[in-house]
Order: sequence, then structure tokens, then C-alpha cells
Amino acid sequence: MLEPFWPVAPNSSMEEGADDRLLLERTAKGDKEAFRAFYDRYVRRVVAVVRRKVFDPQIVEEVVQDVFVAVWSSAPRYRQELGEPEAWLNGLVRNKLADHWRRVRRVGVALGVDPDRLEKVGEVPHCDLRLSLERALGTLTARQHRVVALVYLSGLTCQEAARALRMPVGTVKSRISAALRSMRAVLEERSS
Repeated sequence: MLEPFWPVAPNSSMEEGADDRLLLERTAKGDKEAFRAFYDRYVRRVVAVVRRKVFDPQIVEEVVQDVFVAVWSSAPRYRQELGEPEAWLNGLVRNKLADHWRRVRRVGVALGVDPDRLEKVGEVPHCDLRLSLERALGTLTARQHRVVALVYLSGLTCQEAARALRMPVGTVKSRISAALRSMRAVLEERSS
């Protein structure tokens, strides 16, 4: 059995678990106050876990947001007989972190990073490479970041990204090319 990301608090009780189940049940019915209470109860722990695996504060925010969007959208599928809400949330955190590292790997491959350095899918890439890729992504302009995110992180084709952004395919390709050149320069600078 996998151990939880965070230890059970000394003052936690069966009552708190029952309360969490009720909050998820109410969230599943669209109760925003219940969602807010669940969020307030767990957000600090989720942030702490994500910070241990992701170093860029902006990306930490994005992953934490993804986790809680998943809580909101997946609450109707939570089944108490399969485990406590905290364990269910642990699974969402693991899944969103794995999704993040798969996206980082796709960007690394697009940049020509040796795939052996990116390790196996589902595992965290080498710490230095991970940090370098995050920093390289952080140097992009908003326009470049949007196009790279759509194509490499969301998996859209250039044509699909062009339709989504309402711009010519050539513009999308040019921005991707400029973004990859910029990121390669950052990675080369950091490796020398």
C-alpha cells in the first residue's frame, strides 16, 4: 500500500473523515460552500506536496489548481467504499503530478533533450533537468507560452491550435519555432 503524501494529523478523527465524505457528497451536487470547505481543509497540504516535486511557483499553482478542478469535477465519482476522501485526494495529486511530468517530457523531447535523461514516463525527471525545463518555459512570452502549451502540453496539432487561437497555422508554427529556439538557448546557457 502506498503511504499518504501527508501524515494524518494527531487530532484527526473518524468524525473528520465522515465530514469529508459529506463535503464531497455535497460538492458532487454542486454545493460551492462544501467545495470551499474541502479546499480550505486540504489546500495547504496539497501545496506542500506539490512544492516537493515542482520548483517553479507558477507551475505549483497550476498543478494545485488542476487538483482542485479534478476534485470539483470528480466528486460525483467518489465512492466511500473504496477509501477515505484523503486517500482519494492523494490519488488525484499523484495523477496531476504525473500529468505534469508527462507534459514536461514532451517539451523536453521537442527541445531535443536526450530521452534517457527524461527517464521513464510516470517518474519525476532528473532534478536539474526538471528545474531547467521549468525555467526555460518560464522565459517564454505569453504568446509563445500559449502556443507551446496548446501544442506540447495539451497535445493539440498546429492546425487545432490555430483554430483555437484564431490565427493562421503559419503563425502558430513560427511562434513554436521561436519558443523552442528561446528555450534551447536557455538550456544551453544553463548547461555551460
